[in-house]
Amino acid sequence: MKPQKIKALSAIIAASLLMSACSGGKDEETAAADENTSEITETETETEAPTEAAADETTESTAEPSETEAAEPTPAHGPFSTAVVTDKIVEKYGQLHIEGTHIVSSDGQIVQLEGMSTYGMNGMYGFVNKDTVQTLAEDWGCDIIRMAMYTGTGDENYISNPDKYFDQMCEYVDLCIDQGVYVIIDWHILYDGNPNTYKAEAIDFFSRISEIYADCPNVFYEICNEPNSSGEDVEVDWDNCIKPYAEEVIAAIRANDPDNIIIVGTPTWSQDVDTASMNPLDDENVMYTVHFYAGTHGQDHIDKVQTAIDNGVAVFCTEWGTTYDSGNGLVFVDKSQQWLDFFDENSISWCNWSIGGSSSEASNALRFISNVLTTEEKYAGHWPDEFISDSGLYVRDMILDVDYVPRDER
Repeated sequence: MKPQKIKALSAIIAASLLMSACSGGKDEETAAADENTSEITETETETEAPTEAAADETTESTAEPSETEAAEPTPAHGPFSTAVVTDKIVEKYGQLHIEGTHIVSSDGQIVQLEGMSTYGMNGMYGFVNKDTVQTLAEDWGCDIIRMAMYTGTGDENYISNPDKYFDQMCEYVDLCIDQGVYVIIDWHILYDGNPNTYKAEAIDFFSRISEIYADCPNVFYEICNEPNSSGEDVEVDWDNCIKPYAEEVIAAIRANDPDNIIIVGTPTWSQDVDTASMNPLDDENVMYTVHFYAGTHGQDHIDKVQTAIDNGVAVFCTEWGTTYDSGNGLVFVDKSQQWLDFFDENSISWCNWSIGGSSSEASNALRFISNVLTTEEKYAGHWPDEFISDSGLYVRDMILDVDYVPRDER
């Protein structure tokens, strides 16, 4: 059952992010942060100046103010968004658990959660704060926010600076708890494709963080984002690689937290959920991840999810994009809708990639590198439509459960 969203079309305005993650045969998750795309977007993706030094776009009036009537300043941009959803989703559904193929609330209702995934923590300094989390929850209607923490990708990550990113993850999780939404703690492996590469670090991380949040119903643990064999000496398969890793990490979590849901990545950048479903883990509160990008992954990948459901496992789409799996190119509204309709039919929860980073990918929900807003306004949330990408406008409407209106018809 999808939570009822309070609809107020005139107030709907807000945010989304960056980068791209699911790789169906891609060599990199976001090969195109600086790549120039020549393809025409389905919903006319804007070209943005690569500058973070933002300035207000003010229009000065040349007319003298009247002695009897003060001149009104021309607004620099459209109205900022306001809250349209005030219910606290965790207060409504409480401690979630798995029954069969569904997430179920504390009182037995089938629950479908919808929300956003952040960009990697190393690339969105200052973005996650009380105001932006409130904006995602109340203006966008997010039930859940996925906090993506890169493990071994790039120069700055958890492995290179564990204390920094452990504390940052706790800070962000606390913001979601205070806001009353669910939150995914995402151990975001990517170029470190074999989850066993940093298994000891993963066990330590999840042991410590599950001890902190053991009694908190808001929390999901995602223990490996996108296992893959790219650059690996061995095949990163389910039976011999991912499942044994998951069993050890899950045991560490369950030593502290017997109740919260654990999400496990599946082979081939979390696309082969069907394979995982044929040899499931021995834990009643585990879900299996599928990732898709609408321009790249179609009916054959939907069929994989259907196979997993038929095999009796619960699936969570912790990452999907409206574009190609590079994060760029077209914004595929119709193909995205095909996936979301399938998810609705099966009460499959999802998070869209992504919001918060300064990448120029078309899949980003926000035009973060534009100068539409000042830096302070970007971090203050309640974003106007001009700051939201074409992808973000579509995804926000889907989260709010309202009819999608293209930019040129708003």
